Amino acid sequence: EVSHTMASVRILAFLALLAVAAAFSPSTLVSFTPSGMKSTCVGPTMQLASPQIAKPKVDIGHQLGTTQPDAQGKAKTATPKLAPKKKTQDDETPMYKVILIGDTEYEQAHVVTQITKVIPSVQKEEAVRIYVEAQMTGSSVIIVVTEEHAEHYVQQLKRQQIYAKMEKEKK
Repeated sequence: EVSHTMASVRILAFLALLAVAAAFSPSTLVSFTPSGMKSTCVGPTMQLASPQIAKPKVDIGHQLGTTQPDAQGKAKTATPKLAPKKKTQDDETPMYKVILIGDTEYEQAHVVTQITKVIPSVQKEEAVRIYVEAQMTGSSVIIVVTEEHAEHYVQQLKRQQIYAKMEKEKK
């Protein structure tokens, strides 16, 4: 009775494997035979390809730092040829300064708190320094960011009655 049950479990497992294999196209089918079962089922089999090692499509040439004799027979060190630097989008993106404008009406605690809330990358100590500089000199650069961020920060500070402006950074 127990061996009969084991045999039926094996048959069910085998049928489940065949059902999974049938979901694939005939060219990818694999012949499954659970251990201990004799199968007369013959079907398409999948040949597994061994992984190929990637080969460079370009001749690499000489290693850097190797020495080669020049025309006079003296050893000469190979020098790398530097390609011109490619411009990235970051290089072309104009950056803007967000500038706090000093005002005698400001309360230091309010300005420092709002700067740190509106611009999360500015720490409290830096916000205090910016506030003091703006009060002493009339203005202070808070942060340099992209145009969209600068506009956003200026608008958010203005909502809190803190006056700021943005200026394009000169490169």
